[in-house]
Amino acid sequence: MSLGAAALAGTAACTQAPRPSTGGATTHYDPETRRLERVTYDRNGDGRIDATTFMQGAIVTRAELDEDFDGTIDRREYYVSRPSTGGESVPGAVLDRVEVSTRPDGRVTRWERYENGRLRDVEEDTSGDGRVDKWESWQDGSLSMIAMDTLGRGRPDRRLVYPAGGGEPFLEVDPDGTGTFARAAMRE
Repeated sequence: MSLGAAALAGTAACTQAPRPSTGGATTHYDPETRRLERVTYDRNGDGRIDATTFMQGAIVTRAELDEDFDGTIDRREYYVSRPSTGGESVPGAVLDRVEVSTRPDGRVTRWERYENGRLRDVEEDTSGDGRVDKWESWQDGSLSMIAMDTLGRGRPDRRLVYPAGGGEPFLEVDPDGTGTFARAAMRE
């Protein structure tokens, strides 16, 4: 959960009545069920809402954030129920995926996927042409590989591999686009 969504969820969990809370957060309840539906917040104090957390009671379902405070939502976080352990339901939610706009037009250019709340992989359109050209793989909370399409073919032709245990990263290349990568010689 990002700091914005975490702060909103914490504020919401402590608020019992539909009234503005301290710190600029406002809670919104369903008029029939009186369940918490969303919390809005002005994080930078400019008078405009720049973060909204959507709730089902005390459980976060998604968040929308304006990270650069330009009036456009540029980060959307989606949450799922915590996985059950031993057949018992665990209250709360964990981050499942995030969509980010890294450009001023608000169009999503980065997609993050999580497993049990931990980053698993990322796809990104770094050039803004609508096609993914960068892929990240994560293992146990650490970056394990970054793959890049530097030739515009729609698939990686270079990848930087980070060995488990912290060894020196190394570069692999696939100049022919066959999907077969070979370790590249490092220049000094």
